[in-house]
Amino acid sequence: MEFTTILVMALLLGLKHALDPDHIVAVTTIVSEKKKARFSALVGAWWGLGHMTTILVIGSAIIYFDLLISHSVEKLLESIVGVMIIYLGVKAFYSLSMGKTHEHAASREKNRWMLRPLIVGLLHGLAGSTGVAYLFLSTIEDKYMGFLYLLVFGAGTLLSMVLATLLIGMPYSWASDHKKLNLLLTQSTGILSVIFGIYYLCEILFLS
Repeated sequence: MEFTTILVMALLLGLKHALDPDHIVAVTTIVSEKKKARFSALVGAWWGLGHMTTILVIGSAIIYFDLLISHSVEKLLESIVGVMIIYLGVKAFYSLSMGKTHEHAASREKNRWMLRPLIVGLLHGLAGSTGVAYLFLSTIEDKYMGFLYLLVFGAGTLLSMVLATLLIGMPYSWASDHKKLNLLLTQSTGILSVIFGIYYLCEILFLS
């Protein structure tokens, strides 16, 4: 397979991978608690950085050292993602249900707000690194292309998620000036996140 083809394939797969439902639900729930649209893009950037980090580290280890990840370990990692999505939904609903304002939350977490999307991205990358690495092994024979492939793939997910969260954040930014609508939108997002997390968890534990 030609060098250019490999890079284009990695980029396109990365752009698509970022839009997986579990990724979108998780970042949407985080974005729902933010007030300004620019923070939405930063959520996507920090998620993408975390995702790229674990994809590079774990994916490279799988490719270069021919590591085998058991199905039970894969299920465990995916289950952690499901629990995380449920937690994010509960947190989003709970924060506004208790009457916290965006300003209060921002002042309390101004120095650590980026940790949540970063950690979520790390966990998503950890859960998805096995599939990404095995996809590489099934299409490319030269292992020395592995790191570059994973790097471009990660860059694609980062770019795609920044654009996605920027769009996702627009209605939340607009609704922030309307107290009742803001409350309804954020709580609805939290509820949907919990429902999706439960569905995702059940699918992983009982249907895979």
